[in-house]
Amino acid sequence: MEAYLKRARGGRVVRTGFLDLEAQALLERRAREEGLKVAFFGGFPLARRKAAVLHPPEVPGVDDPVRVYFLKEPPPDLGEALGDVVPWEDGYLVAVLPEGEQALREAGLDLLAPPEGALRDATERVRTLVVPSLRVDVVGAKGFGVSRSYFAQGVKAGKVRLRGRPASPKDEMAPGDTLFAEGLGSLKLLEVLGETRRGNYKIKVEVER
Repeated sequence: MEAYLKRARGGRVVRTGFLDLEAQALLERRAREEGLKVAFFGGFPLARRKAAVLHPPEVPGVDDPVRVYFLKEPPPDLGEALGDVVPWEDGYLVAVLPEGEQALREAGLDLLAPPEGALRDATERVRTLVVPSLRVDVVGAKGFGVSRSYFAQGVKAGKVRLRGRPASPKDEMAPGDTLFAEGLGSLKLLEVLGETRRGNYKIKVEVER
């Protein structure tokens, strides 16, 4: 990760391999500290493994390097060039980076277009919530549908991580932050939509179990 950041500090656009959820959160935090922009791409609407593209603020946008194909057999291990693999009917949907695509072709595999509807947006995992504050224990409990006391116990036990480190109940979330709760999944704060008349926050989150 340090190598990616070092290259990006020089004003270059830098792409990583596929990263797991916790590495994504850590890289996002480090990029923010360095004044860099970062975009994540996973191929699927709710991909767990995503590739990051780091770029300086003056670069307005970057291209999506990930492609999704349908294979009739399980893909070989491609390391960081292979993202999520999703069983689909009589085959597999696979997310790959360019070097992964090349490796699959060299292995003699047929890379087919995903079947219609295979990549539909899983909007049921994106929810709008109303919470009294943006504290970790408040947003986490509401988002995962558990009691605040139960979630707070998990936080105190070190089972909840925010920005690459164990979270504190009093930590406040900001748009783009992701909580990783052991046994519950991940919750990303997508947007703060505004405040209600009673002073609560209306937020949009993405929850994956």
